[in-house]
Amino acid sequence: MLEKFGIKVSKLMLIVLATKNEHKIKEIKEILGTDIHYQTLSDYFNINIKETGRTLMENSLTKAAFTFKISGKPALADDSGIFVEALNGEPGVFSSRYGIDDEDRITKLLKNLETKKNRKAIFKAVFVYYYALNKYEIFDGECGGEIAYEPRGTAGFGYDPVFIPNGYKKTFAQLGQKVKNRISHRTKALTKFKKYLQQLPA
Repeated sequence: MLEKFGIKVSKLMLIVLATKNEHKIKEIKEILGTDIHYQTLSDYFNINIKETGRTLMENSLTKAAFTFKISGKPALADDSGIFVEALNGEPGVFSSRYGIDDEDRITKLLKNLETKKNRKAIFKAVFVYYYALNKYEIFDGECGGEIAYEPRGTAGFGYDPVFIPNGYKKTFAQLGQKVKNRISHRTKALTKFKKYLQQLPA
């Protein structure tokens, strides 16, 4: 609940999450808490918004603006990616388009790193809160770590089975959602969003 962070938010506050990804929806709700009434893109439109931007911010803004336009309500969108140092930042903004599904994307990533000793990587997330016509705020977060040599663990989604955050020896998928939600890139971005909400008039 946002109140435990010292944030007073109206029980009637409504945010439309600009995604249909059930894993992402669950994660955002767990991080932000239950004092917000959530809707999702699926409540208004049966469509996946294409990510054609060249940056995470461009993709987030496109999704947030579109969702605001069709819902008429404040929208929160994010785009995230894993940036691998030895691959010159790949897959980066193309993380969700690196393969046909999570398994395929992870397989491709590990294959491209087969001959690399440097396993450093950074998970990045950019959220856009679009609350009125042409009015929005941006919140970003990063989590540094390295890429494992093989998938490990069953929790989470995306690249979680191969990402080992700094200070840990296990992947996000092994650490579980509770630990991930304390240290992840999304948590860091949404913590900034919580502070923004705290400054809003009651």
